Amino acid sequence: MAKESKHIDRKLLRKLKDGDRQAFQLIFDAYSERLFHFAYSYLKDSDDTEEIVQDVFLRLWEIRNEIDEEKSFRSFLYKMTVNRVFNHLKHQIVRQKYEEHLMSLDPVFSETPEEAFRRNELSDKVQDVLNKLPEQKRRIFVLSRLKGYSNVEISEKLGLSVRTVENQVYRATKFLKEHLKDDYLILIIGCLCFI
Repeated sequence: MAKESKHIDRKLLRKLKDGDRQAFQLIFDAYSERLFHFAYSYLKDSDDTEEIVQDVFLRLWEIRNEIDEEKSFRSFLYKMTVNRVFNHLKHQIVRQKYEEHLMSLDPVFSETPEEAFRRNELSDKVQDVLNKLPEQKRRIFVLSRLKGYSNVEISEKLGLSVRTVENQVYRATKFLKEHLKDDYLILIIGCLCFI
């Protein structure tokens, strides 16, 4: 039975490498639930787990031509999943430490109603400007500056070169500076307070 499933995997892999979407769907159907349960055993959150499994299959489609048919495809998928789970957990820890740091600063930074209004107004302005960016540039900027991903992690996640990611972050930052003008300085100072 193991030989048969290995043979099916190889046949499907060849079709997948040729860009056959039906083969991709069959592979997704065969592995997605198993990968979901595997990732969920670490994350204990269905939304995060679902996102990771989708990322794994998106990346699989992007790198389908690089798949080595001689190696275990199942191990390859699980390794991709493990890497994404650990990256997610790492970012969760960083986020948690950041939130704890903010909580410790709370008494020092208790804001007046005017300051809260200004902060919300600035946040809305930033969101409006971000929404004017092309989708890919916005996604790269959000991953880099708001979610704390490194350029290498973003390049792996989106299948882009590190140089492209760097350029997109630079251009998005420049775009924000131009459109926020005086508010950009306030935004930077606000961010520096939380580092």
